[in-house]
Amino acid sequence: MRLLVLVLAAACAGCESWTGFGFRDQGGEMGRLREVLALERGKVVADIGAGKGELTLALAKTVDHVFSTEIDPGRLRRLREAVVAAKLENVTVLEAYASDTGLPPNCCDAIVLRRVYHHLTDPSGLNAGLLRALRPGGVLAVVDFPPPFFLSRGRFGVPAESVTTEVKGGGFELVRLIDDWPGRGPFASYCALFRKPM
Repeated sequence: MRLLVLVLAAACAGCESWTGFGFRDQGGEMGRLREVLALERGKVVADIGAGKGELTLALAKTVDHVFSTEIDPGRLRRLREAVVAAKLENVTVLEAYASDTGLPPNCCDAIVLRRVYHHLTDPSGLNAGLLRALRPGGVLAVVDFPPPFFLSRGRFGVPAESVTTEVKGGGFELVRLIDDWPGRGPFASYCALFRKPM
C-alpha cells in the first residue's frame, strides 16, 4: 500500500509537466471553460487557488477582469510576479485563507476552482465565501478528479458526489456534472457546474 501511495504521489507531482492538458491548447480545457462559463469580454472571473497562475493568465486574455487567489505565501509571491511579468492590468491578486476566499462580495460573474477542491480543509466556510462573491445568477465551476477506489477524499482527489453535496449545501444550485473533462496526467477529471440563485 505504501509503495502504491508513493507511486501516486510521484505521478501527481509530475502532472503539471504533462502536455495537452493545460491552457496552451485553446481547444482543450480552456475551450471547455470558455463554453461552460460563457466567458467573454465584459465578464469578471475569479481563479481560486491559482497556483502558478496559468489559468489566471489565460483568463485575463478572455475577460475584463480576473481576481486570482492563493493561500500559500510562496505561490502568492510567484503569482504576483507572473502577473507583473505579463504586464496584466486586469488582474487582482488576493491572499486567501482556509475558510475565506478573500474576494469582495458580489464581484464575479464566474468562479473557477481548478483541481483545488480536494485540498480544502473547510469546504463549508469556503463555499459560503464563494456564494457571497458571486453575483446572482453567477456560475461556479469545480474542476477536480476522483480519488483512486482505495482512497477517500484528500491529496489524491475528491468524489464528485462529495463536491455536489457540499456545494449544494452551501446554497448553490447544481447545473450539471460533466464527467468527460480534459484530464491531467494519468487522472480523469470532472467539472461540477453550479449557479448562485437569482
